[in-house]
Amino acid sequence: MTRQFVTALALLVALQATAAAQSPNLSISAFDPSQATAPIDMVEGRGIKVGEGTTLHPVFGAQTGVISNVFYEETGTNAAGVLRLMAQIGGGSLSGLRLVPAEVSPGNESPKGKFEYRAELRLAYDFMLSSNDTVWETGGLGIGATFRGMTNPGGPWSFGFNENFSRLIRAANFETDANTNRDINTLSLNLLYHPQGRSIALNLYYNNTIDIFERSDQDFANRWAHRFGVRPMWRWLPETVLYGDFSWGVTSGLGDSMKVTSYPLQLVLGAATLFGAKTTFNLQAGYVNGFYETGPSYQSVTVSTQLGYRYSPLGKATLAYHLLYNDSVNANFYRDHVIQLNIEQLFAPFVFMVQPEVHFRRYEGTIVMGTGGETTRDDVIFAVIGGLHYNFRNSLAATLDYRFSTVQTSFQYMVDGIIDDPGFARHELLAGVRWAP
Repeated sequence: MTRQFVTALALLVALQATAAAQSPNLSISAFDPSQATAPIDMVEGRGIKVGEGTTLHPVFGAQTGVISNVFYEETGTNAAGVLRLMAQIGGGSLSGLRLVPAEVSPGNESPKGKFEYRAELRLAYDFMLSSNDTVWETGGLGIGATFRGMTNPGGPWSFGFNENFSRLIRAANFETDANTNRDINTLSLNLLYHPQGRSIALNLYYNNTIDIFERSDQDFANRWAHRFGVRPMWRWLPETVLYGDFSWGVTSGLGDSMKVTSYPLQLVLGAATLFGAKTTFNLQAGYVNGFYETGPSYQSVTVSTQLGYRYSPLGKATLAYHLLYNDSVNANFYRDHVIQLNIEQLFAPFVFMVQPEVHFRRYEGTIVMGTGGETTRDDVIFAVIGGLHYNFRNSLAATLDYRFSTVQTSFQYMVDGIIDDPGFARHELLAGVRWAP
């Protein structure tokens, strides 16, 4: 039996689909209270048909709860209630999941059009429930918009794109008099070679990111990035794929930004395989170099590994470790050791998910010097995301979402004669409903 394994994998990489939980229509972002404009994919209604093969799917939601530390402060924290109203509308030639095709065998292939696409607009408005005017003003409108698609998905050559825009709301802290809101736009273009029935595939890609802070006095952190890369893939064994990812890019500041220009290089090899029917294993390792024009830079190995185990038909646990180097808005870059556990469990009609994670992070070349003149900052970051959802039916669900996050650091800096410790601890608890007409 010929299986179109490579085709499915190439499309998956090209469209940059987020890792979905094993429970139907569920992802970890749906449980994260801070991801207000993440796709609302836990409910789906019949939708509104607007053309041949095109249906709009609106979703509405509301959440209310409490935030323990509105301003991300170490001491003198302010708690407040929050009311969040959400709306999403999406449509396209195929649903989001069907844009990543399943494997098929000869004789049961479904016909594909020459162009498949999916578009979504997501809005979330936060009302801070507090008599404190400063707390009240930290609310606002979050925006998420995506448009992705692929031409000639059934042929040996395809072209895919993924456009994503986000407006992120973050409350002010003691050193700012207004929110530090950001607009981030990312674009990915992919040229794919995935011949039917072959064990090889190739993805040529280009990624662009523009990251802008809305306030003019915060434009020191504005930046843009370009990255060009190639990702060859080879199906070595029936359940094993070997691949490489070789890319080069440029990151620099925009306007009056203080961002140091860099030319990041990445050369990695990886493998994805199955150990039996219940266990998956992925490993990726290689070499990275930041090539920063001034200040500190990195030159090191990078590692990413993930082990997944389905301990029951309705439950799965995944353990992951990553050693990463990333460009930073408040430094040249940061190095991150990340340990993450994800548990997904279905107790029909309840769905439960929890994800604890810890980061051992080092920033180098900080824009703001520490009180001792240091430009290196070491943080320990711990977070737990959890949620419990109850589906009354496919179009209506009740939600309970929780997030705890804490940053512990010895780094301190001075603003207007005041010494600040940027560490904090924060709880968010939200309950609500989602409805899809």
